[in-house]
Amino acid sequence: MNPFIFNCPTKVCFAEGSSSSVAEHLADLGAKSPFLITDEFLLKNNIIAPALSALEERFGKVSIYSDVPPDSDLECINKVAKNAKDAGADSIVAIGGGSVIDTAKVVNICLTLGGDILSHQGLNAIETKLFPLIVIPTTAGTGSEVSYVAMIKHHVEKRKIVFGSKFLAPDIALLDPMMQLTLPAKLTAATGMDALTHAIESVVCEITGSSFSDALATEAARMIFKWLPVATADGGDLEARSNMLVASCMAGSAFSNAGVGIVHALAHSTGARFNTHHGLTNAIFLPHGMRFNQSVAQAKYAQLSRQLGFSKTLDDNEGTATLIDSVENLLKQLNLPSRLELIGVPKLNESELQQWANDAVDDPSTMFNPKELTVQDAIEIYKRAY
Repeated sequence: MNPFIFNCPTKVCFAEGSSSSVAEHLADLGAKSPFLITDEFLLKNNIIAPALSALEERFGKVSIYSDVPPDSDLECINKVAKNAKDAGADSIVAIGGGSVIDTAKVVNICLTLGGDILSHQGLNAIETKLFPLIVIPTTAGTGSEVSYVAMIKHHVEKRKIVFGSKFLAPDIALLDPMMQLTLPAKLTAATGMDALTHAIESVVCEITGSSFSDALATEAARMIFKWLPVATADGGDLEARSNMLVASCMAGSAFSNAGVGIVHALAHSTGARFNTHHGLTNAIFLPHGMRFNQSVAQAKYAQLSRQLGFSKTLDDNEGTATLIDSVENLLKQLNLPSRLELIGVPKLNESELQQWANDAVDDPSTMFNPKELTVQDAIEIYKRAY
């Protein structure tokens, strides 16, 4: 067994209506002037109302920023950070999906440490505790509520910037399924496939993975295969929403320790250039990434296939094929696109393909993948996925 370290610094609280306890948790962390980050839809539709009411009852008028885009960028970070500083914030509450939570994480760096935000990019560049951060996820997919990373778009360079440190992990994640009842079916399916990608990729990251991360990822995958179709078909099914919320958080904890791989690298490169939805892009690349890794990760895929009840054979090749078939069948069941062309990715010429592939190969996610990705490999995967 390889040596490993497993961390989960975030306190996770699950309960229906738990979002209304945010003020109590924040006070326990010593906060006096919280700043709330969310998006326009959640604010206008009063989805954040229980949390906001609790915050205002405890702390008085709370400053809010609600103009976070679906794929947050440096311009947004700088704007939110200025607003938070001007408000005298000493803590942050984030209510939203992955973009909102990642924005809050990076804003917290600016608020706590100051300086040029780009000087803090990369892995383990942050070496000190940040201001208190509590997050309430409104999607079940990114796992950002427990992860140590944040991805922010750099429009000028057309790439995603990664910030990674154990100090980026939120102090508390409040998992409240009531916050997800209005999430549209397509977004439910897409974010759920993001969580499944986290689970499957983390299982085959053998160098950084462990029995702890494998156990979380395997159970998360089991729950997602069972409950994602239900939550997509009936958004009001509280049991399905609850299970997806917990599964996403478990997969987030798994990949935060084990890492992700080339599926995420390919999705990051694609999303940065063509503004594609991260979950949808992962979903399309996932079967192709698994086939690419099969020559070195077949035993792990087959074991997962047997643990999930998809395969009863001891033949690893057959078990892996069954798992990949199950992923593709889930995509069909969810009525999600299976090709890049269907999500607005243009057909790239050779020069464009080279640059896109270079960005994918240079993505930090590739360092955890069980098999090295070359530029030519990435190009071939693009052509098969197109």
